[in-house]
Amino acid sequence: MNIPLINRFRLRNKILLGFLFPLVLMTTVSIFVYASITKQSETSEWVRHTHKAIESSREILTLLVDMETGERGFLITGKEEFLEPYHKAQTKWHQNLDTLKEHVSDNPLQVTRLIKIATLQTKWIKSAAEIEISARRKIVKGKDMSEVIALIEKKTGKNIIDQIRLINDEFIQEEERLMILRQKAAEQAEEVALMAIVFGMLSTIIAASCIAFLLAKDIINNVQILLMGTRKIAEGNLNTQIKITSKDEFLLLANAFNHMATALKHSNQEIKVTAKAKSDFLANMSHEIRTPIGGVLGMIALLEDTELTKIQKSYVDNIRTCGDGLLLVINDILDVSKLATGEFSLEKSPFDLKQCIDEVYFILDSQASNKGLTLEVLYQNELAKSYLGDKLRIRQILLNLINNAIKFTEHGEIQLVVNNEGEHEGHAAIHFQIKDSGIGISNENQKNLFKPFSQADNSISRQYGGTGLGLSISSQLVKQMGGEITVKSEINKGSVFYFTVNFKIDKIGLTQPLSKDELEGAREENSCFSENFPLSILIAEDNKINQIIVRKLFEKLGYEFDLAINGQEAVEAVNNKKYDVVFMDMQMPIMDGITATLKIIESHRALAPKIIAMTANVLDQDRERCALAGMVDFVGKPINLDDITAAIKRVSALLNKKTTI
Repeated sequence: MNIPLINRFRLRNKILLGFLFPLVLMTTVSIFVYASITKQSETSEWVRHTHKAIESSREILTLLVDMETGERGFLITGKEEFLEPYHKAQTKWHQNLDTLKEHVSDNPLQVTRLIKIATLQTKWIKSAAEIEISARRKIVKGKDMSEVIALIEKKTGKNIIDQIRLINDEFIQEEERLMILRQKAAEQAEEVALMAIVFGMLSTIIAASCIAFLLAKDIINNVQILLMGTRKIAEGNLNTQIKITSKDEFLLLANAFNHMATALKHSNQEIKVTAKAKSDFLANMSHEIRTPIGGVLGMIALLEDTELTKIQKSYVDNIRTCGDGLLLVINDILDVSKLATGEFSLEKSPFDLKQCIDEVYFILDSQASNKGLTLEVLYQNELAKSYLGDKLRIRQILLNLINNAIKFTEHGEIQLVVNNEGEHEGHAAIHFQIKDSGIGISNENQKNLFKPFSQADNSISRQYGGTGLGLSISSQLVKQMGGEITVKSEINKGSVFYFTVNFKIDKIGLTQPLSKDELEGAREENSCFSENFPLSILIAEDNKINQIIVRKLFEKLGYEFDLAINGQEAVEAVNNKKYDVVFMDMQMPIMDGITATLKIIESHRALAPKIIAMTANVLDQDRERCALAGMVDFVGKPINLDDITAAIKRVSALLNKKTTI
């Protein structure tokens, strides 16, 4: 917008104009507001004036009642003390009535009413009250009061007082009418004042804004263009190009933003490609590594059920230890990846913290004993029966820290101290301290202690082994729980690791763990498991080793099942036969498990069998893909008998619920 008249002014004159115009406008508005406020003040004073007149009128009526009451008391009893309020009320009456006349002197009609009241009151005194009082005084005690009664029954005084009350009511009604009018006037004055203020403020703001816009339109336009462009870039629209027509610093700034957006676009594309490649790589590697590891561990489990010599059993135990160690490393790498990408989430379910610690002690005590070390657990202050949290991750943290303490300690003891530091609003602060008498850590090496793939010293990795992931994962897990791991250590004097976690106290409590007899009963139950949970089962699995393991596990549970070696065969099998449950691998040749699941559900809809994922793809996105495809449960590889039985129980419950409905 270009206004030649304004453009002719110098900048100083423009600024002066911009200052004086709003000032003049505000002065005008202020004068008008002052007049409105003055009017409002006068009206408010009239309202108070009316209130006072009504109050005085009611006081006069009260005095009249006092006079009447005093007179009647005397007439009944003949005692002079009853005339005291009568005389006092007469004294005040004339004073209050004169004051009220003066108060309403601006209203002739009201003054006339007050004069009538005064006249009637005088008439009542002379023609009724004084005559009745005089007659009562002449009556000696015990004499006949017929004369007084006759005077009262004439109702001379009553009629006069009724007239006074009627006129007084008219007086009050008139004042109330005036008060309503004056209150409306006050409200109108207030509205006018408010409108004047609002109008004045709006007018001033609009005028000042218009002048400011005219004075600096180029700068404002350029700033708005830059802000809009940077906002779009900040929102992720990296294709935005900021266009500035002026040949000044704004053009340089716009070009800089455009170059930045282009660079960010390329970087973002590279990050997305890298992230997808990383995710795909982890998913594929997880599947490709877990599949043979699952086969190894599964075959070991089958081998352990056969008759072995002592040496063979030792070899099998060593193989299982190596396989479990490799699986642990794979899980650690996946945990690090999920923590780094923010895909990691903690569970919040009831658990017994002391039982969790006892499990850690049970797992690591023999390892410590083999090195001649003492593993000790100390409790300071009583723990609650149950907390809400992620039991598996708490156990993982403690296993990592205590396992490290055992690894780097050659003699002495490892001590776990658990302290309930206090409870507040249903939460408990639990402090953990892991102390060892090991080789210690230098101050310099402590800086890198919690970084992934890092150890205090490279020579330590060669001597003691390990990936350097355990402490990094533990540190990030504790941070996810709202805490932080700290360490104090000296070379050759041992180390102490500390962390505190706030748990919500579970008021409901936990289901008690099974006893030894119940556990034995659960093991015996496997032999007749298929009788308790009869199901028609199809298993889709392409790996021959996993097929052998699955067959043995399901035979152990008493099941016979059909086998499909790819997704296409699984779809055809479901089309040709009714199954209750399908255990579906995700990655198979010809047709993958996700596609097969979608086709089965699309073809059979409500009559489709319940499909359970049984796969080495165990990342969160894999679980989500399975759920979105319509699978009702998930069993990860390596295949575990307990996981299979738990999944069968859950799916049986679903099938029974569906049948009941």
